Formats: sequence, C-alpha cells, structure tokens
Amino acid sequence: MKQTNGVQVIDVIDDPQHLSWVSVSDDTIRQDHQPLNLVTLNDGCYQLSWVGLHGVMNVIMDFNRHTLQGISFDENDPQPFDGSVQLLNDDGTPDMEPFTNRQLVIAFWNAFFNQHRASAAKEYLDADLVQHNPSIADGAEAFARFYSPLFGPQGSLRVAQRTIVNVAESDDLVYLHCMRKDAPDADAVAEVDVFRVRGAKLVEHWIVKQPFPNHSANAHPMF
Repeated sequence: MKQTNGVQVIDVIDDPQHLSWVSVSDDTIRQDHQPLNLVTLNDGCYQLSWVGLHGVMNVIMDFNRHTLQGISFDENDPQPFDGSVQLLNDDGTPDMEPFTNRQLVIAFWNAFFNQHRASAAKEYLDADLVQHNPSIADGAEAFARFYSPLFGPQGSLRVAQRTIVNVAESDDLVYLHCMRKDAPDADAVAEVDVFRVRGAKLVEHWIVKQPFPNHSANAHPMF
C-alpha cells in the first residue's frame, strides 16, 4: 500500500489472525506476526485493525477500487490517512489482473444497499448511467440523490438489507437475484437487478421486483 504522505509498505497477512509488513523504501522498518483483527466487509474489501509501531491502526482496504482509508491512534490522538492498495504477485510485482464484472457489481451492491453508503454510487456507477428503473433518472448523481434521504436517520431504508442469493454473468451483464427486506418486520420481496459493466464502471441498470405471495400453487420457495 502507498499512503498519500509517500509512505510505502508491503503488507503480508500470514493468517487471518496475524499481520507482517515491511517498508518498501526502508526495509529496516518492519513488524512481524502482529495480532490482527480482519473483517471482510464485502468481496475484495477488508477492515484491518492491529497495534502498529505508532499505536492502534484501523484500515479499510478496497482492492476493487484500489483505495485505502485508515486512522492511526498515536497516543490516543487519531490521525486519518488515505492512499492506494495493490495486490502483489509472489515475486513482488504488481498484480494487474482486473477484477471481474461480478466482483465489481457485488462490491457496489453491498457498499450501497447494505452499508447504505450513497457515495458508492459515484465510485462504481458511470456518470452517465443508463437507468431503466422508472423511478430514478439517468446518471450516478441521480441514483445517489434518490437514495440518500432513504438511507438517512429517518429514511425508510436506513436498516434495509438486500441479500444476494444467486449471481450470474453473460458477457458484460451481471444478474443479481436478491431477497430484499426494507425493515426487519417488512414483507420480503424477490428482486432481480441487472447491470451492464464497461471499463470497470456500471453503465446500465434494470430492475424487476416480485412480492412474496400469501398463497402459492406449488410447494417451492421463492429462493
């Protein structure tokens, strides 16, 4: 990872409980096998916490977007920092293999609809997103503007969850088959969202919704 202040380090997760790292610019600066708290936020995005050389470190690494955001608590004085992250091959060279369309769509979906981070729209969606949902205008900004008040403290979707049950890909299209619950006591809805991906951006969106029925002609569940 590289911080905006110029610090560069290679992080090596030895196992899910420990972290080692060494500075690229000065290999005498290093930590070995430090206890680590690792939480998977979504596919390709992780939160890491450990005791560093200058206090407690809390870092979110998003390998889908290659971004880094963190806070160091040096003597209880929180110092925010940001930067970039890049996967490395075994020989230390950068892994430039692009993330799949599937990974990008899942990362956006969880950041936006499950973490309720409206700013994810501008990160993942194309500025000129073609929108087939008749309730929302075209564009990433319109998408964020529509949902921002719904995710707010009094919004109807502030605790909503959309669980991905099935994922399928076809060329540049990614299909999400999801169970949507706008509140813990709300009726569930089966939803299919389709995204077209181009150049690591989501450029087009379709949606189909179906309420869970009170009665069914067969014994099969919705998922």
